[in-house]
Amino acid sequence: MNKTTLRREGIVSRPIGRELVKLTLPMLYALVAIMGLGLVDSFFISFLGTPQLAAIGFIIPITSTINSLGLGMGMAVSSLNSKLIGAQRMDEAARLITDGFYLTALIALLANAALFWQLDTVFSLMGASIATRDFIDAYMHIWIVAGPLAMLTMVAASTFRSLGDTHTSAKITISMTVCNMLLDPLLIFGLGPIPAMGMQGAALATVLAITLGCSIGMYQLAFVERLLLRAVPLWRDFKHNLAALMEIATPAVLANAIIPLTAAVLTRLVAEFGTDAVAGFGVGARIEAFSLLIVYALSSTLPMFIGQNLGAQKPERVRAAIDIAFRFVLLLQLAIYVVLALGGPVIAGWFSDSPAVQQTIIQFLWIVPLSNGLTGVVVLINVAVNVLGRPKLALYINIARLCVFYVPMAWIGGQLGGLMGLYIGIAAGNCAAWLLAITLLKRTLKQVGVPAN
Repeated sequence: MNKTTLRREGIVSRPIGRELVKLTLPMLYALVAIMGLGLVDSFFISFLGTPQLAAIGFIIPITSTINSLGLGMGMAVSSLNSKLIGAQRMDEAARLITDGFYLTALIALLANAALFWQLDTVFSLMGASIATRDFIDAYMHIWIVAGPLAMLTMVAASTFRSLGDTHTSAKITISMTVCNMLLDPLLIFGLGPIPAMGMQGAALATVLAITLGCSIGMYQLAFVERLLLRAVPLWRDFKHNLAALMEIATPAVLANAIIPLTAAVLTRLVAEFGTDAVAGFGVGARIEAFSLLIVYALSSTLPMFIGQNLGAQKPERVRAAIDIAFRFVLLLQLAIYVVLALGGPVIAGWFSDSPAVQQTIIQFLWIVPLSNGLTGVVVLINVAVNVLGRPKLALYINIARLCVFYVPMAWIGGQLGGLMGLYIGIAAGNCAAWLLAITLLKRTLKQVGVPAN
């Protein structure tokens, strides 16, 4: 019995709570590393000045948009592959994974070429000032080289999770993070013969780290797991896999892309309150993402657990896993909110000496994370409906959450109550999105034959 089969037996038969913890812990370590990296980047760049920190605030939504393509493709590959693994159809799984990488490489090259030619237009529309644009260009002209590699790395990590191998998935991410953390101060500030490169150094550190992670993932899949096939596929099989992948990937990519695009719009709204507000909002958003890391770790393993149990025809385990995950997330995020709200002044002082920037961070931490428990449930619902065979539903939920609730309520709040009102609008939008998502999930579970509580 090979390792994949052994992992599958545990996923479809062992106690659900214990198995979810076992699968999620490696991903938690990985996400602590990768999200901590985002905070470390902001920390080192903050020493360069407020304009550079503001530049990162503009850059994050755009790089996240490109990354969302990789997340969508990874979701498609892992959703389909987990069901094949659960049904023990290994040859079909290998063909699907290989075809998924071909498709990802093509999409990545096209997307990054389009971004390269439209950089000036994109950041002008976001409201970046001329001074900030110089730092944005210095970073993006280097980072864009790694865009395709970042997408392939995300698909590789998702593939390992669909196999039930969260340890290798975590190894890829942690290796990238350690590499970036070591290179950041060296390339940003310089040492000995290495010149200080500022924003260019931060981008170069990221490019080298992504290259390392991609190399590890591709090597493991090709030579250890032997799931990247060299044989040319039959057109019939290739066409079938592409159709199946695109059916999930298209709405998944759009659903993921909406999030950073909305962040770009939100950054534009915050920019109306000045550069200090953008700098503080960018830091607050990084801290919020870090506070949700356990949710993200769980969202990376729950779809695989659902998919393999659906493939093994055990829907009762699917229902139980969803219920356990929801209760855990709500309680956890409430506890995290208390810590962030009480520690806001101390946390803000770590990232800026400017009183205006500090106050922006504190206000963010007092208001927005209060709704993170509900946000976490919505995140889990989005990944669950993808593997349940309803990828368009995840897209509809994200459109409603961000375009109907999140941005309009943030804008209204900003008009009525300034920056603090904008934050209140974000929290209110998250609450409304939760109500919609939980209603749609109950309907979906009934349609696919998963038992009710």
